[in-house]
Amino acid sequence: MENAKNPSVFARLGAFLRSCYRWDAPFVRWVAVIVLPLILQDLVGASLHIVDSLMVSGLGDAAYSAVTQANRYSFLFQLFCFGTASGGAIFMSQYWGAGDIRGMRQSMGISLVAVLVISVLFTAPALFAPQVIAAWFLPPTGQSHGLAVTYLAAVAPSYVLIGISTVYSMCLKAGEKTYIPLIAGVVSIAVNTVLNYAMIYGHFGFPAMGVYGAAVATDIAAVVQLAVNLAFAYGKRLPAGATFRQMRVRDRAFVRRFAKMVTPVIFNEGLWALGTTMYGVYYGRMGDVAVAATGICSTIDSLVWVFIFGMMHATAIIIGKTLGAGRKEEAYLYAKRMIAGAMLAGAALGAVMIMIRQPMLSLYGGLSPEVIDKARIILLFGALTMWFRAFNCINVVGVLRSGGDTVFSLLLDVGSMWTIGVPLCALATFVFRLPVEYVYLCTFSEEIVKVAIGVPHFIGRKWLKNLTERKGEPTLEND
Repeated sequence: MENAKNPSVFARLGAFLRSCYRWDAPFVRWVAVIVLPLILQDLVGASLHIVDSLMVSGLGDAAYSAVTQANRYSFLFQLFCFGTASGGAIFMSQYWGAGDIRGMRQSMGISLVAVLVISVLFTAPALFAPQVIAAWFLPPTGQSHGLAVTYLAAVAPSYVLIGISTVYSMCLKAGEKTYIPLIAGVVSIAVNTVLNYAMIYGHFGFPAMGVYGAAVATDIAAVVQLAVNLAFAYGKRLPAGATFRQMRVRDRAFVRRFAKMVTPVIFNEGLWALGTTMYGVYYGRMGDVAVAATGICSTIDSLVWVFIFGMMHATAIIIGKTLGAGRKEEAYLYAKRMIAGAMLAGAALGAVMIMIRQPMLSLYGGLSPEVIDKARIILLFGALTMWFRAFNCINVVGVLRSGGDTVFSLLLDVGSMWTIGVPLCALATFVFRLPVEYVYLCTFSEEIVKVAIGVPHFIGRKWLKNLTERKGEPTLEND
């Protein structure tokens, strides 16, 4: 009788696992509709990014180095934009779930203003002082520095367009129209690839413009991506198709609440980018073999991780909408399912990585056997740890952040990186002088800490926050 009232640990664990992996048909369809376009968009982007880099590499080492290093500045800008837009998407998703289109559009309006400010702050230096920025990444006396200056000044106009497009894309995703950013992304990438081929080398009647042509192609592709997003948003009268008046916010209390929630997300992305850069600095101090090995692994890894990233974005949309509708128990159930599904996918993808690592590495025949050997070990470490790294990805960004627990997400994600991962890798590099594959393994120390702290916080449910306050405007046509 006592056992019936107090089920054993194994019984409770069995019930918990059943709730995680028992996906009903409507939920499966819902996830598939959201996640498949996201995965396809990232997969196409990752694949064509490799093709894009190969085109630039045909110009020689100096040009390739110039564009690669200049794009580090662009990458930093994009992360700040992503942090701002994804922070705003926390509110957009929840207002979408509450049926509050006005709140959704006002959240979008604040995000647009913030992104425009960030875009101007990054565009002005790239336009008027590109030589200073290029000197951060390259020696000022080298040929690559001059090419980087040319590229930065030419690509700078795309920043404002990319920033605006990022916010519209996030709002479309929050409204569960994930196929639209997919279309915009695929069209933009295709245009960028064709124009790179034409403008870099002088095909289809264009003059050969080298790195300048690559930058102009990026500018035009940014125009195309924004145009497609706007055409769908306003043409189909979606929540993202808002007028300036509809995006205007008069409630200062809401602006303060928005800033309080979103600011940690921006800092999260920025500090994470700096931490990732530090890992790259450590690899760089270990020589060309270490840089080449980790570079190969990063390229191959990105192709596999698109599936986890797709699930991460889908989780944020699902949890945000469900919490906005006031259904906290359902949100917790859906979060368990998405985390469990991501961990299972991580284990499966890890197995795939182990099987394909040798065929993939064989494509890099021009590199030394030492580079290939180290890359093979690094990919093995990455494959074996993918399942719990998938947990952290979904839990921190897809669940905790979308639930409004942005401060804890910041402390967990960035805190573990800067207090555990970065110092430990520094010791491994400069004190113990370990081989690059073991320094790379040390980066996973932060992931272990995230799991240890993240699991009890997830189970504690303090992250389940409904951020909506107003009733919605359900009369808007959304199809």
